[in-house]
Amino acid sequence: MGRSITAVSDLAADLSVEWQQHGSCKQADGTLFFPPSNRFEHKPDREAREARAKRICGGCPVREDCLEWALTTREPHGVWGGRSESERKQMILARRKAS
Repeated sequence: MGRSITAVSDLAADLSVEWQQHGSCKQADGTLFFPPSNRFEHKPDREAREARAKRICGGCPVREDCLEWALTTREPHGVWGGRSESERKQMILARRKAS
């Protein structure tokens, strides 16, 4: 079973977010990391946007912290730690199967 929203919120409150101050994304266009909220995004456009975001994440000094944050809090949107929503879902499922 998944975690309740309360349990995830409590866990997120315990996690440090200091790493966010050191992310390479702070100097980048934030729209690269999240799908547009006001229109449909075609698959080729999404893949190109995500590839650009992942290139930024590739050299980020806090990439692992960012990814762990997104996995722990079940962040549903955007590229975090160099991984897309669907990639993170697969990682979460793999972790569940391994435990």
